[in-house]
Amino acid sequence: MNPESIDLIIRKSPKLRNKREKLESMQDGAYCLHGSWGFGRINSYDPAAGKLSIDFEGKPGHLMDPVFCVDKLEILTPDNLLVRYRTDRAALEAEMKNTPDKFVAGYLATKPDGSASTIELENLFKQLFGFRTINVDNLPEKDFDKLNREAEKEYRKWWNKTKELLFRNPRIACPKTKSESYVLRAEEDAMKPEEEVLREYFLNREPKKKILLAEKLYKTAVSASQGRLYSDGEESYDDEPDDEKISGSEKIKASLDKIRDELTEAIKNARSLNDADRLHGIWVRNNLIRYLSGGDESKVEEIAPRSKDIIAVAVARDPKDGLNNLAKNLPASYLERFLDLLTRIYSESWRDCIIELLKNSEGRLTKECVDYLLSWDVSKESHFVKGAEIADDGRGTSRSLISGCFKRWLVEQTLHGPVILWIVKNRNESKYKDMLQDLIGESLFSAILSAIDDEALQRETVVSTAKIPLADAVSEDRTLVAELLANSTADTARDLAQTILLNQGFEDLTKKSILARIIKLFPSVQSLVASKGDSKAKRLLVSEWSLKARREELEDIIKNELPASKLAIEAARELGDLRENSEYKMAREHDEVLCARRAQLEREISMADVFDFNTTPSDKVGIGSVVTLKTDKGESLTCTILGAWDSDTAQNIFSYQTPLAQALIDHKVGDTVETNINNHITRWTIEKLARYVDEK
Repeated sequence: MNPESIDLIIRKSPKLRNKREKLESMQDGAYCLHGSWGFGRINSYDPAAGKLSIDFEGKPGHLMDPVFCVDKLEILTPDNLLVRYRTDRAALEAEMKNTPDKFVAGYLATKPDGSASTIELENLFKQLFGFRTINVDNLPEKDFDKLNREAEKEYRKWWNKTKELLFRNPRIACPKTKSESYVLRAEEDAMKPEEEVLREYFLNREPKKKILLAEKLYKTAVSASQGRLYSDGEESYDDEPDDEKISGSEKIKASLDKIRDELTEAIKNARSLNDADRLHGIWVRNNLIRYLSGGDESKVEEIAPRSKDIIAVAVARDPKDGLNNLAKNLPASYLERFLDLLTRIYSESWRDCIIELLKNSEGRLTKECVDYLLSWDVSKESHFVKGAEIADDGRGTSRSLISGCFKRWLVEQTLHGPVILWIVKNRNESKYKDMLQDLIGESLFSAILSAIDDEALQRETVVSTAKIPLADAVSEDRTLVAELLANSTADTARDLAQTILLNQGFEDLTKKSILARIIKLFPSVQSLVASKGDSKAKRLLVSEWSLKARREELEDIIKNELPASKLAIEAARELGDLRENSEYKMAREHDEVLCARRAQLEREISMADVFDFNTTPSDKVGIGSVVTLKTDKGESLTCTILGAWDSDTAQNIFSYQTPLAQALIDHKVGDTVETNINNHITRWTIEKLARYVDEK
């Protein structure tokens, strides 16, 4: 735009007087970036129409009024990375490959305060590897997603290596959390990474944080003294002179004695540390001792507390769950070391210990237990103590032992959900297939459904919106149902279909999807679905007040919120181009949420039957009972059992569908019942019984 055009724009819109410099930058040929349209180049300005013509990628010749886009359009300089990506790509990629930390430093130098957030950098660098939020070439969605996945994979590989170089660069202050920024230091403030971590360590007073910082220092010292960057086994860029690395290592080494002593004191006395934290701290301290003593293992045993002392204390405090609690709270990277320690503490029964951990395991621990046991079949040596033998208990290979345990637990109905999930996900992996194939059948299918239903019922007493991983696995694995039912009869399939219909861990659409897979194998099950879809078994017994509350919420959505939402959509539509209209997008999203909630309420209300609490029996537990209980540990609890929607754990009010309520119903004063929630078995004795309607 020429000065005359800018003068005219400002006369028409005086509020743009302080935007003159920005308007002057909107010259023909200038590169720009728009929040909705992405990267573009200004083609020309038409004074008669008062519009800029901008060639956006995928939309050439797009017309925009500078009055309205002055705050949305960022004008890019020729040295901007997005501009260089399109005009000088070969040189840009060479810089990114050869000197990635200096490349990032150069970008930070262009920022007014010399800093950029992690999110800003990651979004920018993803684009430099070809990641696009807008499908400018109108590719099929599948192809567009594939290209983005490949671009993100290449970007992530480069960025992981670059972050390590940035950590080693004295001019770069790296963020300690995702929300912080990378900062370019002035030359006089340059600080080597080991100096920075050392400074942070000695300033920090939190024992758990000091353990993590000491671990970082140890890794940095070892990596520097070996002439490489710490990179978890990945290839690293490294052009720092060896003498600088060694001096960095020596700076840490000079402080390691003090760090070791501080850690030992914290492990002994810090009240904020649990057993797992202390064990983690001991291992970090032991690493430092080995480093300082040139690998002398005897030095590790000289300083108390020792790792086996922590194990002894944890097991003495809780003989049943002490090891389980330790394993669940340890950092994942230390689980193998934990299992290896057990082989030396429990030399005659170490496999029994690990098998028990496996039985109650979840997530990463399940895999670590299986892999550690299998590794013994190959080598009977400790993974961490050189030359230490792992004892043979005479029970054959671990492979046959694990397989036998899985089969026994399945028969005993003690195979827990997280372990079942691991079995399902790994059943076809070559490493595990021979151990797991005999488990894949209708019995496992029944165990899967039981585990899902149990978790759904347990969540009645815990506020949680998280999905049930095992339910998701069944839904998403398109071949699992067929494999589980490969040798089943139509009668068994019907029974399992009936169980699915009653299962509270699946959403309705998921149930239909799974049932469709069963019907494909056994067409006769179709009649069951048709006859049972709206059966009495699915009805919910609810209180009158909870049904009234849901009806009032539904009425408010229909009469007030949805009409208001439609008006908001229409008002947002008037603001302009829908593709760059955030108000319109937000209004539509809110409307979709309301519609989904309306459908959910209508479905729930259609399934509900009001329960008359006057019919609650007085001589045994039923819906509407107030029950006073005592546990086998002497703890007392008074709870009220009400309708499906009445749970209020803060007031000890439970739905009749919860595990505790189900266990109590139909029992009398003096009876003892048992619950098993998250593998914690509790025995409850009924001491007193009353009716809710009489207690109000």
